[in-house]
Amino acid sequence: MDHEYSISGKLWIGPQHATLPQEYSFANNLFVINVDGSIAPRDPRTAEHFSETDLRSLCNQISLAFHARVRLEKLHEEYGLLNVFNGGSDYEVVCADRFVCECLNGKEVSREKESF
Repeated sequence: MDHEYSISGKLWIGPQHATLPQEYSFANNLFVINVDGSIAPRDPRTAEHFSETDLRSLCNQISLAFHARVRLEKLHEEYGLLNVFNGGSDYEVVCADRFVCECLNGKEVSREKESF
């Protein structure tokens, strides 16, 4: 089985965010906030060790720093053999966990965790 981790997000930008793109440092990790408001870690391997608590703190801090709404998501997908038939098989996602956090002006407004 293989595991894949990712972190992605969105900063709702307004005219006051003319300084994008820029990097944001958190817990010795760099995150890039692009002109379109998308957020991603500079190093994709960051997601593997990034906890839900870290994600909530990062969301809160970016939201507070930019005085805006921020949504961050961490996804963990586990790949394995699925749909074995006629002697063949498919290597697909067999299970996934997703954690989503949303903050507005430095306050958490929603949080959701699901497995599928």
